[in-house]
Amino acid sequence: MKACLRLEGWQTIFMQTQIYKGQGMAASTRLMVLMSPEERASLDTKARILGVSAGEVVRRAIQAFEPGTEEEAAELHGLIDAFNELHPETLRLADECHRKVSETLAGPAKRNGTTRRRGKTATA
Repeated sequence: MKACLRLEGWQTIFMQTQIYKGQGMAASTRLMVLMSPEERASLDTKARILGVSAGEVVRRAIQAFEPGTEEEAAELHGLIDAFNELHPETLRLADECHRKVSETLAGPAKRNGTTRRRGKTATA
């Protein structure tokens, strides 16, 4: 059996089911997952550190993953909405602060285009 699931953009998951059964083995299926080179490198690194195969890392991840409840999903969506609402203003404030710090570090000469003498007076 073969199936293809297209997600956003480049993400495509192909599932090809093949039944394997060896001596004393339970039936298993094969799943082909397309991932970026960075994701694959991360998977391989985790497998090497644990001393297991990449497939075992995926199996352990599946066992550890528990989807949240509907209430948890609603709460997360609310937090995402709040973040999206506040994020543009936060960026604007950060840009303004960055500009003010840059002006302060530049000194008074670059702020208003004139130079001032400190501690010295002109003699007549």
